[in-house]
This record gives sequence, C-alpha cells and structure tokens, in this order.
Amino acid sequence: MKGTCKDMAEKVGSLPPLPDTAIKLMNVVNDPHSSVEDLVEAIRYDQAITGEVLRVCNSAYFGLARRVSSLNDAMLCLGTLKVMQLVMAIHANSLMASEQRGYGLAAGDLWKHSVGVAIASGALAQKMKLPQAGQAFTAGLLHDIGKVVLNEYVAEQFAEILERVNTQKQSFLEAEQDVLGFNHQDIGGEIAERWQLPEPITRCIRHHHDPSAADPPDPLVDGVHLADCICMMLGIGLGADGLAYRADSEVMERYELREQDLEDIGVQALTELKRVQGIFAEPAGAGESTKVAGR
Repeated sequence: MKGTCKDMAEKVGSLPPLPDTAIKLMNVVNDPHSSVEDLVEAIRYDQAITGEVLRVCNSAYFGLARRVSSLNDAMLCLGTLKVMQLVMAIHANSLMASEQRGYGLAAGDLWKHSVGVAIASGALAQKMKLPQAGQAFTAGLLHDIGKVVLNEYVAEQFAEILERVNTQKQSFLEAEQDVLGFNHQDIGGEIAERWQLPEPITRCIRHHHDPSAADPPDPLVDGVHLADCICMMLGIGLGADGLAYRADSEVMERYELREQDLEDIGVQALTELKRVQGIFAEPAGAGESTKVAGR
C-alpha cells in the first residue's frame, strides 16, 4: 500500500480540524508583543473551553485559595503559559483519547504519551535555555498527531512492519516508510501545514524522530526529540512500536546534556503527568460551573 504523503492526507477525512481557539492561541503565544488581553480574547468566545479551563483551575490539583471565575483571574493566578498549556491539553484530549489500534495503543495512551512529551519538552526548553517554552510544550503535545491519521492504515500493514523491525533491525519509522511509502511524522507535518500551525511547531512534528534532518540544527526540534525518547524509555504511553526508535547521539552532545539530566527530567515528567491525569479524571461537577463569563 504505497503512495505519497500528500495523497494520504487528501484521502483521510476522519481527523477533525484543530479548533479555531487553538490556532488563535498558538498565534498569539507566538507573537512576542501579545498581552494577557490578547490571550483572553483568543479563548473567551469558546464556551466549552472556557468552562473546562475554569473547572481545571478550581480543581484540587491547583489548590487555589479562592475560586477562579474568569479567564483573567485564571491567568493572574496561574500565569498565561500554564493556562495556554491547559487549553492545548484539553484540545489534544479530544483528538487523541481514542484507541490507536495500528500502534497497539489503548484508549488514552496516545494522549498520555503526548502530555508526557509536552511536559518533558517544556522542562528541556528551560534546561537548554530556550526562549520558546510555550512552543516546546505545544510541539511536544502534537508531535504524534500523524499516528491518529495513520492508525487504521498501519493496522492493516502491521504484521509486515513489525517483521521488518524484528528481523531486519529497522526502526519502526524506517519500517513504516518502507511498507507505506511514508511515515507518521511525514503525515503529521502535512496535517500541521493544513492546520496552518506556526512553522516551528510544524518542524517539530515533521522531524521529531530525525532531528538531524533540520538544517541548521533546530533547538526546539532537538528538545522534542529528546523528550520523546525520555517518555519512551520510561514507558509512558508505549505502544506496539515500543522502543523501536533510535535517539540521535549528536543531540545530547550539542547541548552537553548528561544521562542524569534526562533522568531528572523524566522523573519531573512522570510526577507532573500523574497530576495532569488526576485533573482530567476528576468529575466535571467537581469544579466551578461552566456558565462563567470570559472576563
């Protein structure tokens, strides 16, 4: 079943477009001149997202001394970056919550892996002293969106892909490429372009398994690549492709990172991921009413 990546993206109509709220939010965050008011404006007319943000902000996880009743309050209490991360995690949950049969991922596993990578990407951005912490989180969250698209197609060819991984010692990405004619990061890049995501995030989605393909080296891509490796090593949302990927040895050397650095970030990601899972598992009625104004 070989074809082109663009052909596959044309044929697949099952993946809903990223909501306008998420696109607006990413564009605002990407603008260094944006203000808190700009961020509020990007979210406030999406009632479902506003309600969910307020529910999460008022959950036991944050333990705020007072109830948050508006997006402005939420940003003042938690900071704009944290609220942006919550909004993106909510959107990602709706896209990635279902079973990904082609990759051996049970319902919720892809979302769990993606959130883990997002958290680790943000931590690595700080460790590597990158200015784009918000972008790193979002890029980590969406890095595997191509798996959602390719899910059924990989399931049909899974036996052949797995045989190549086991007998020819190919990485899962290489086996995908040989059997399908493209791989999940290629498809993810096409989808990101169709969604008109910011170019730095699209680049991370397209190269998270082969950061050396980014020329010149892109620190944001490198960070998402390492974050993905950390989460795979820790077994966070590990599917049938398992550890059948290879870390780029040059990336660690580029930033003088040690294995201990990655282990520390892994522990941080695991701890934060458990907290985030607790937030989303909390009954909807546990937070504040969703009928609250955006301002």
